[in-house]
This record gives sequence, structure tokens and C-alpha cells, in this order.
Amino acid sequence: MVLEKHVACDWESVHYWAAKHRLDLARRYQHQYERLDDEFPNLRASRAWVESQAGEEAARLLIGYAEALAAYLRQRGLDAELLHWCEDALQACSTAGQNPDRLLLLRSEAQIALGRWDEAVASTQAAIEASEGKNPRTYAQAVLALGRLQLNRDNYKDALETLGKAEALCAEQSDYEGLATVHSEVAAYHLNREELDEALSLCLEVGQLRRQAGANEPSDDTLLMLGVIYRKKRDYGQAIAYLKQLLERSEMQRNRGATAMAVHHLAWVYLNQGDLTHAWRLSGHAITLYEEIGDTRGASDTYEQLGLIALAEGRAGEAYSYLERSLAMRRQLGNRVGAASSLRRLAIVRFRTAPPGRRYA
Repeated sequence: MVLEKHVACDWESVHYWAAKHRLDLARRYQHQYERLDDEFPNLRASRAWVESQAGEEAARLLIGYAEALAAYLRQRGLDAELLHWCEDALQACSTAGQNPDRLLLLRSEAQIALGRWDEAVASTQAAIEASEGKNPRTYAQAVLALGRLQLNRDNYKDALETLGKAEALCAEQSDYEGLATVHSEVAAYHLNREELDEALSLCLEVGQLRRQAGANEPSDDTLLMLGVIYRKKRDYGQAIAYLKQLLERSEMQRNRGATAMAVHHLAWVYLNQGDLTHAWRLSGHAITLYEEIGDTRGASDTYEQLGLIALAEGRAGEAYSYLERSLAMRRQLGNRVGAASSLRRLAIVRFRTAPPGRRYA
């Protein structure tokens, strides 16, 4: 009986060694997502057991699991789970005596994906404060993350200033991947302003920077950006080629977020070409994926798209319902430009459905 109690309480137990071994495995295969698919039920079970333990060693394991599996959880659309893991790991940082800067940044990424943008801003700013003067690389990444958030919330003046600071920090560290991300975000800014040639030029620079970083193929963001640019240039053949490349890759990698983006933007191409049947099918697929992974920003954009497709098909009531839903979500996100777009579309629906004698009342 005494021996049984000793074994049950001994930190070097079967559970502990299993948790440690599985964490080592997660670190070794952290970017081999299909391998992790097979291991994930065991990884999740060991991490849950660690969560029930106390002490410095348990704290270090909790932190390790969150950091090692963050990319996998994000790629598989498990952002709610990642957020839970980050919260536990952040509490463990004081026990383990570890700087929480990297975990704050990971928490911000999960919050963005879940549409909790105000919380994401707070997490990112906390990551900046925690890393400044201590971890230059994390500091640069946190500044870059803040710039991306500001840009997505249409705070363009502050965003460009923050991204300029991030660019200088990445250049100091010869961080070509970080520089590529900065240029990609500035390209998105020009794209939003319909400055298509500037956006295209920056996308080409992104490709060069990623090659300097050792990448052999364009990123998902670059393929998406090129698809959107060529669609807006009305070069639909090139737009479809880039977006289908993104779709094929994301489906092969089982990346639901990238798949949703690809089919959503392919739907815009077919809508622009007047192929409403194809556009409706793709847009419906996109909204299903966005709602499954909890991507509120993507869902709000797709509800606007569904509204326009319904309007083009003469289903004004349905169009109005979709656009109202898009507007509510965009207001919740603080997406002012998006909300303005939804309001503009709603005004068009009202105008087209009003009685002729009252259209100009």
C-alpha cells in the first residue's frame, strides 16, 4: 500500500514520462501536420493530465505544449483550443519563471481568428511590452502583429507607421520572412485603395524576400493577393489560376482557413463573370468553412458576397438578410470600412425594391 501511494505521487510516473515524450515528439514534428493528426489524441490527453498537476515542471510542460502545437492548432482551425492552452500556459509562466511574450503573441493570433479583435489588440500590446529590450525577435513580431491588426481595423495612418517600425526591426535582424510579411500587408493596403500596380509590384517583392528566407514556393497570402489583384484587373484567367493553386494546396494540407479563403475569392471571380451558379456554390462552401473554424471576419465578408449573389439572382429579401448579418458582424469586429460596404449594399437593395414613386423620397 505504501509503495502504491509512492508510485501514484511520484512525479516520474508513467503519465509524466508519456507527457514529456509526447512533447518531444510534438517539437520534432511540429510542422508535419499529418503526422500530428495521428498523434493528436494522445498529445491532447497528456496535455490534459499535465493541466491537472502542480509545480514548476508541470508549468514548463504546459508552456511547451502550447508553443510546440500552436502552428498545428491554427492550421487545423482549432483556435478555441489554442486560446484555452495559451491561457493556461500564461498562468504557468509565473510558476516557471518564464517571460510570457511569445504566448501573448500566440493568444493574440487565436483571438484574431475567433473575431475577438479588441482582446487581440490588448494581447499584442502586452507582448510588445513584455518583449521590448528582452527578446528582439519577438518584439519585432509583436510590432508587426499590431500593424496588421491596425490595418485590418482600417486604422491606416497608425498601421503604416507601425508597419514601418516593424520593417526597420526586421531589417536589423535580417528577418526576410518578417520583411515579406510587412510588404504583403502594405500590398493589401494598396489593394484596398484600388492601387493595383503598386500592390502587384509589392507582391513580386514579397516573392523575392521569401526566396531569400529559403522558401521554395509562394505563400498562401501571396497566392491569394495575386488572385485578387488579377481579378480586379479583370484578368480572370490568371486570377483563377492563382486561386486554384491556393485551393489545391490548402485542400492537400487540410488547411480549412486557406481553403475557405480560396473558395470565397474564387466565388468573386465567377460572380464578376456572371456565373452565378458557380459563385453561389463556392460561397456556400466558404461560409460553412468559416463558421466551422470560427472566423468571424471571413464569415462577414462571405455573407456580403452571398447577399450580392442573391441580389443578382433577383432574390432581394434573401439578399437583404445576408447583408444585415454581414453588417452586424462587421460592427462587432470594429471593421468600419466593411460596415460601410454592407450599408452601401443594403442601400442598393432598398433602392431596387422600393416602389417607383418612392425611390427618391
